[in-house]
Amino acid sequence: MLRNVLISLLLLGLAPLASVAAEPAAPSASAGFVFRYVTATDGVPLNVVETGNPTGSAIIFLHGYTQSYLSWHPQLDDAALRAKYRLIAVDLRGHGASGKPWDKAAYAGHLPWARDVRRVVEELGVTRPMLVGWSFGGFVAMDYVREYGEAAVAGVMMTGSHGGLLSRPVGQPPAFTGDLDLAIDGARTFMKMMSVEPPAPATVDRGTYANVMMPAYVRNAMWGKRLDNTDLTPRLQLPVLMILGRQDLSLPADAIASSLASRSNITVRIFEQTGHSAFIEHPARFNQELATFVGRTDSVKGSQE
Repeated sequence: MLRNVLISLLLLGLAPLASVAAEPAAPSASAGFVFRYVTATDGVPLNVVETGNPTGSAIIFLHGYTQSYLSWHPQLDDAALRAKYRLIAVDLRGHGASGKPWDKAAYAGHLPWARDVRRVVEELGVTRPMLVGWSFGGFVAMDYVREYGEAAVAGVMMTGSHGGLLSRPVGQPPAFTGDLDLAIDGARTFMKMMSVEPPAPATVDRGTYANVMMPAYVRNAMWGKRLDNTDLTPRLQLPVLMILGRQDLSLPADAIASSLASRSNITVRIFEQTGHSAFIEHPARFNQELATFVGRTDSVKGSQE
C-alpha cells in the first residue's frame, strides 16, 4: 500500500506581505557554501544555497517533492562545476529549511512557484540562468518559463521529469496526517525507490531528513499545484535537455523520447541502469551532460547579446 502511494506521488511530479531584502549571506559549515534567506513576494522565507564561481554562468537547481538543496550535493560539491559556474540551490516553499505556509493558496497554481524563483533571480542579480529541475522541480522550472517567458532563461534541464510537457496520469490524492512514525517509514522507503542500486547511506539520510521536514498539511495542499504544461509544448523554442532513467518507476523513458522526437529544441537522453535520480546515481556523467549543455546555451546567449 505504502509503495503504491509513493509511486503515485512520483507520477504526480511531487515523488510578511511585502517583499524585503535578503538577509546578509553568512559562511556555512558546509565547505564553500553560502546560505541566505530570500523573502518571497508573499513573505515566505526561502532558503538559498550558493557556491562556485561568482562570475560564472548561473545554474539554479530545483529539487524534487519532499526534498531540499541537500539532493544536489553531487553537483554542488563537484570541483569542475564549482570552478566554472555559479551554483545556486533553492529549498522550495514548504520544503527543507524554507517557510511552510498554512494557507493552501500558497501552493496552488503556478504563480507562487514561478515568483519564488524570480525573487531568487532578482535578489542574487542573476541574468538568464540555466534551470535544472529534478522530478517536481522540473514542473517548477516550467512554471518560471510560463510566467516570465523563454527569454528569462538560458535553458532548462530536467531529470526524472518531463515538467508537464506531456500529459500525465491523474491519481486520487492520499490524505496525509501528522503521524511521524509513518512519515519516517515512508521517507526511508521513498529514498530506496529513487535508485536502481542502493544509495549511499549519506544520500539516504539527507533525503529521509528532508522528507520528514515536510508537514502533512503541506503535502495535502500541494495537490492544488498546476502540473499540466502541455499547452507550452508545441510553441516552446528554448533549449531543453531531459535526462531519464531506464528503470525509473514513474516515467516511461522510451515513450517520452518518442513523444518528443519531433521537437528539435528538446533532447532526451536515457541513462541505463538508472532510476529516478540520475544526478545522484551517475553524477560524473550527469555533471558532464550539464556542463556541455550550459556551454552550448552560453554560446547561443553570447551571440544574442
